[in-house]
Amino acid sequence: MSINYYAVTPDTPQDDEGLHIGKHVGGKEFLFRAHPDLGLVTVAAWTAYLSRPDVKIMAESGYEEPVENFLADATQRPADLGPGEGHLWPRQAVSFRAERGVPFADYEFC
Repeated sequence: MSINYYAVTPDTPQDDEGLHIGKHVGGKEFLFRAHPDLGLVTVAAWTAYLSRPDVKIMAESGYEEPVENFLADATQRPADLGPGEGHLWPRQAVSFRAERGVPFADYEFC
């Protein structure tokens, strides 16, 4: 099972999902979507953006995720988890790794 997450602001059009944050796939580490044009290429940049009071983090299924919970889960590393948890993404899926090896993809994915 996979879940895509989106950042939604008051400016987000009603028929738009929002800015793609990334994807969680059961058993894998969170894959962040890099947006170089917006400077969102590090965990620190995403943290600052998502912590703004006008930003909501929405799962594609429609529920809102609190920023603290989302960031704790999204930045958890396989080394932080127990054996057999948090499998890495295949090398070809990851464009680069940021702080603590958090994976980013600088291309559109779903």
